[in-house]
Amino acid sequence: MRAPSNRACRLIALAVSALPVGAYAGPASATASVPPAATVDSPTVRLDLAGLKQRLESGGSDGPDLTRVDLSGLDLAGLDFRRANLTGARLSRAKLPGANLFSCDLTDADLSGADLTKANMDGTVLRRATLKQANLTGASLFATIIEAADLSGANLSGTRIIGYLRSAKLPGADLRNSNAGADPGNQSMGVMRATFVGADLKGADLSGANLYKADFSHADLTGAKLQRVNLENADLLQTDFTGADLTGAKMAKADIDGAIFTSAVGVSQIQGLDQARNRDKATFDAP
Repeated sequence: MRAPSNRACRLIALAVSALPVGAYAGPASATASVPPAATVDSPTVRLDLAGLKQRLESGGSDGPDLTRVDLSGLDLAGLDFRRANLTGARLSRAKLPGANLFSCDLTDADLSGADLTKANMDGTVLRRATLKQANLTGASLFATIIEAADLSGANLSGTRIIGYLRSAKLPGADLRNSNAGADPGNQSMGVMRATFVGADLKGADLSGANLYKADFSHADLTGAKLQRVNLENADLLQTDFTGADLTGAKMAKADIDGAIFTSAVGVSQIQGLDQARNRDKATFDAP
């Protein structure tokens, strides 16, 4: 996935500016409350493909208003939704491969079982959205807000993730070979990183993922597959690795203050564990 252009970065900054202060800073945000869902009185409107295209074409510079539309099950492959307001929309089982969802607002939307392979979701807001069993293989999620979203069982393998996933639900999710590592060389707005503070990743598969400098503080990774993951320089404060498989993981300079490694597999094969910060404050099985 190519790095966003300077113009794209400026637009993405609008999404980043909506984050709480300190959203990328560290574990302090773990205890912050998630904004409640707003009460919506407007009825759901079912659109067919022709009606949708008409709305997209007449959206104007601010983007089309698709609030609470029902597009479930439609074939929307490759459509351009840029800056659309899709708050509360129904997109369950919709086919959206290659769709452009740049800077869209999908707060409280339902994308259960949706096909989002290789979709552009940079700068998109997915706060409290439902993406259970959704397929996001190869999608781009740069500066994306996924706070408190439900991605249970979702497929994010090979996905680029530099987003804010505080309190997100990802039990059983597939994040194999995903790229959630910070890349200072390609970020004109400064170093940004993936934030999984307080996220539920029980039983998730992150094998081979790049998680360099990511923040998993207070996250639940019990029983997760973490073989060969790169967690160098990551924040792992009070992260629960109970029963996880960490064979071949890299943790040089990671902060493991309060992390729990009880019953974890492959701890002796973690690369750079001796260089991890606050190792004396982490919990390991007795030798």
